[in-house]
Amino acid sequence: MSDDKETHCLSCGDALLPGAIYCIGCGTPLLAPPERHRPLFVDELGDEAAAPRTPRGYFFDDAASPPPPRRRGRTAPILVMIVVLVLVAGVLGFIFGKDGTGPLQSKAEPEPSAGPSAKTPSTEPSVDPHAPPENQLLRISRLDTEAATELIGTWIPQLAAVGAGDGGDADWHQALSRYQKIKTDHPDALLLDTGEWPSSYVKSGMYAVVVPYPSDTSTPALEWCVEQGLSKTDCAAKHLEVSGDPTDNFDAQ
Repeated sequence: MSDDKETHCLSCGDALLPGAIYCIGCGTPLLAPPERHRPLFVDELGDEAAAPRTPRGYFFDDAASPPPPRRRGRTAPILVMIVVLVLVAGVLGFIFGKDGTGPLQSKAEPEPSAGPSAKTPSTEPSVDPHAPPENQLLRISRLDTEAATELIGTWIPQLAAVGAGDGGDADWHQALSRYQKIKTDHPDALLLDTGEWPSSYVKSGMYAVVVPYPSDTSTPALEWCVEQGLSKTDCAAKHLEVSGDPTDNFDAQ
């Protein structure tokens, strides 16, 4: 009977992961957690298990609150200005291009070709490899923000959560190395700063590694984990949201 208590949650009966301090099924904290525990997913920890947070900027708020409301009042004048400019351009184009001699009928001159000394903007992410590991992870998460916003409201596979201390890694060097290994295995993976997604993650100060394969339910995300040969301790399903509380947005195999 003691073995069953150790491997199943007393509240909901779900099987417990080895070394877990929270039940993934219902979130009930477990008694006598091991001294050394490296959770793979942010959702294994609650606020009571995390040390007090120290804000590092505007994106690390103490309270998990929805994003601030958008400012209103400037959109209408801008739209009116755009419409006026379009109408003026149309009238001028009609006047000068009516007889075929206006500037609209002139043949555009080819742009001069770039010489050998011309500089081409780099398309590579601007991450300084010599910067502190924590700064590198923050920069990568900022670069991935635009792609991540397209996944809002969908279920996606989550591979891990990296971070020093309560994040599961000994330090930020180890956290960066673990992320880089995951990125090598899954090049399309995105890095999310959990502090910027308070409606998706309870704990800030960490970085979640997700894969941009969106679906309406958690089932396709979990099936992707199985197809990749990843166990439930290495892959789960996450519902990405930007409003409300971070509840019922995590599912495991």
